Amino acid sequence: MKNALVFGVCGEMGKHLCQALIEQNWEVMGVIKEGEIDAPLLGNLTLVELTCADLDFLYQLVEDVDTIFIHQPETDTNQRNNLIFPLEQIIQLAEFFNLQLIITTNKYDIKQTQLPSFAFWRQKKPIKIALPHKLHNRLYHASQTGVRVLVIGCGHTLGFTHRKCYLGMLVKETEHQLLLQSPSEKAMKHQWTYLPDLAKNLVHIVTHQQHEFNTFDTLYYSGHTASINDIARCLALSSGKPVIVTPLHWTIMEFIALFSPLFRVFLKARTLWQQGGMCPHNTFPRINNSEITHTPLELALQKCWEQRH
Repeated sequence: MKNALVFGVCGEMGKHLCQALIEQNWEVMGVIKEGEIDAPLLGNLTLVELTCADLDFLYQLVEDVDTIFIHQPETDTNQRNNLIFPLEQIIQLAEFFNLQLIITTNKYDIKQTQLPSFAFWRQKKPIKIALPHKLHNRLYHASQTGVRVLVIGCGHTLGFTHRKCYLGMLVKETEHQLLLQSPSEKAMKHQWTYLPDLAKNLVHIVTHQQHEFNTFDTLYYSGHTASINDIARCLALSSGKPVIVTPLHWTIMEFIALFSPLFRVFLKARTLWQQGGMCPHNTFPRINNSEITHTPLELALQKCWEQRH
């Protein structure tokens, strides 16, 4: 039986990872912050409550662990609080015990044109996204010391929790209708990720197709390709209310960002929203010679909407 250490098990992705790992017969140790009370209660899941001062104790706990799982959400403005320990310390932990390190993330460097950003010169085609250069180099160095590193990039999260996903920032609900603000052209397609699908597919390939990976791989999980109009249609079905789509005024966002770290993070993705992203070619592998399984967009949004209420 394989053994996993999962950080952030009280977060949505952490909970789904624990569930998917246990379904594939892994023993799972979940790290939670002191005082957290919404951790999942599952068989084969051992919860360990730690603080940032318990690093030495963490080293004592992972002697039988095979793999470390970490999720970095797009709107996480304080990574240390999210993971308890800084990512650098977690990488060092993997190096010390020669563990496999798996990171899911939608934190990217956006590679824009170097030409002037005048209106008549502005690049209109999708822009390239990539893992942050500094993180890529650090993980590559870790792979050279014996750590097997797998990074899975994903798109915007399909969810409505205001501080955990961008979609939650865009939807306003009234008694009779929903207001959906569009940061881009209403018909422009973006990549959206339903986290239960990502967790299930990731755990499946790590459990059954591990031999297909190199010592350091960065892959992209495509999820659902959908526009704001598609999201609005699904929201109308989920909520039973009409959905009105309005443009998002970035000048207002810039003003709010002066006082909100969350909105400052959102502004960094402005060009990605306005022009669309160009995904890397190294996409998520097939599972047992079949396509990746996806919950249909309508059902995924309905389940997310039910969780909101």
